[in-house]
Amino acid sequence: MSCWKSVFVSPPHAVRRIRQMHERTMRAVARGLFVACCAVPTCVTMLIILVMWSPWYHRRCIRATEATLALQTGLDVRIGSLERVSPTTWQLGDVQLRDNETKQSIGRIRIVSWVQEDDRTIVRLSQPEIRAEYLDDVWQLVHDRFLCRPEHTLHPIRLAADDLTIQSAHSQITVRDLDGRILPGEKEVSAVLYCMLAGERPDIEPMEIEIKRRRDEGQPRTSVALRTGELNAPLAWLAGYHPAFEKLGDEATFHGAAKLSQVPSQAGAGAAGLVWMLDLSSARIENIDMARMTEFLPHRLVGKGSLQLNRCQIVPGGVVDVDGVVQITRGWISASLLPRLAEDLGCQLSTAVPDDFPFDLIAIDFDLYDGKLAMEGLCNSQRGFEKMPPGTMLCAGGQPIVRTGPQQIAATQLMRLFAAPHSVSVPVSGQTLEMLWLLQPPRGPLTLNDSIGSVPGTPRVDESGLPVGQDAPRVSGRISGFQSAPAPNDVPSQPRGYW
Repeated sequence: MSCWKSVFVSPPHAVRRIRQMHERTMRAVARGLFVACCAVPTCVTMLIILVMWSPWYHRRCIRATEATLALQTGLDVRIGSLERVSPTTWQLGDVQLRDNETKQSIGRIRIVSWVQEDDRTIVRLSQPEIRAEYLDDVWQLVHDRFLCRPEHTLHPIRLAADDLTIQSAHSQITVRDLDGRILPGEKEVSAVLYCMLAGERPDIEPMEIEIKRRRDEGQPRTSVALRTGELNAPLAWLAGYHPAFEKLGDEATFHGAAKLSQVPSQAGAGAAGLVWMLDLSSARIENIDMARMTEFLPHRLVGKGSLQLNRCQIVPGGVVDVDGVVQITRGWISASLLPRLAEDLGCQLSTAVPDDFPFDLIAIDFDLYDGKLAMEGLCNSQRGFEKMPPGTMLCAGGQPIVRTGPQQIAATQLMRLFAAPHSVSVPVSGQTLEMLWLLQPPRGPLTLNDSIGSVPGTPRVDESGLPVGQDAPRVSGRISGFQSAPAPNDVPSQPRGYW
């Protein structure tokens, strides 16, 4: 009441008092609005943090990442944990890679660290594991879905891996200190990897793998080059990838260079008319287990062998140009192999040996080109065997046993050397090649129960349904080693039939 009284009593003071009350009110409203404006984003931020920390949101992020990686790789990807360490760094834990159709395990990675900066990407793999039988899938992932897609290689990529393990059913190999770079160019992209094998000295030259994808020609082409440096790379771990490596034995090693490159196909087959050419020139394979190599062959050979390839270029269905030296020291050989060497390869036997025997050395220089094979014995060029006659390819007890002939032979004769006794010679040419799928040679020796024109044991009848006398089953006399079966006792002898 006193306040209003002062207003009516003293107008100047009343105006000043009203102005002060208005200012206090406006300041209070402003403070309230400021507090409200500050509280709203704080609440929203807290709500976002709570949601992002929830297990539901974390699982959703993992599922989204798995779907993205599966779309890019073509594999079934499973991630155990996902963490964003910094605004540019992601870390994935317990990453499992499986075949998208069969769900078989291809490999797993303990930790994947992914750093994405302005103009480069850094990927670090901790303890990755790969199964050897799925190396084709890994290659398709690296080559088809990555190097062949320019949008994935716009910026340089650094790749590092600790303790990479390649496992197979027979053995495994561990690669350490893998360091690689993927460098994009205007017309090509290249990937260079350096690595060491576990257990090797750290001061020796590492193994180098270089992959190039060129796009400066009408058909983009890929080349892969391997250089072992000072290392002897074991081959047993590749047995799970292809059975041919299993036949080399558990101690076989590879040293030198190997190159795979895409070249135009003469037949125009393959992807865009390209096929892979294998070049193993100057490569060396040592500690070959000859007992394993000849395990299922009719003639056995026991010992440790080596293969030095001076020149080796192979195109499937095309060029085969191989020149090298085979050497086997101190082993056992089947005596049945000697007459086959003379008959099939044109070798000269110095003496006849009735039983299996131990030998001192086998040394052969061979040249295979254009379907022709030339061989020369090299025992006399090896240390300690200088007194052997020129051309000696096999010696035992200080004496020459087999010498090579001067003539060239057809490369197919080498197949006859190791063929089973019941094998059949097949006339293969450009005109008959397409018939092999239909007219295949028999898998085993023909027997007396084999007949022509009817099922063995089934009686034949005439048009009236009455049984008729059966003739002797006929076997081609043109097949070496088989004779026509004798006629039954109650049937007159018939001339030998051919078909």
